[in-house]
Amino acid sequence: MKLLSVTQLKAEAGKILDRARTGQPQYVVRDGEVLQITKAALLAGVEDRPPGYFDEDYANAPDERLVFERAMGKVRQKPERFVPA
Repeated sequence: MKLLSVTQLKAEAGKILDRARTGQPQYVVRDGEVLQITKAALLAGVEDRPPGYFDEDYANAPDERLVFERAMGKVRQKPERFVPA
């Protein structure tokens, strides 16, 4: 097991991530803690919804709602960040 520094991760991110993609976990040390980069299954156990899954819900949606959702679809969404008090 090779421990990488954050500097090495920044310099060789592509190579490191490619190794992780092939099933070789990569380990990075930051602030004295070892972090693992590994391939993960996205939303394991959650089935994909078939096309048209929500059609019934939108068939009688108010125009105001549809306008709002189209507008929100154009807004770049960002994850919320927790800021400790």
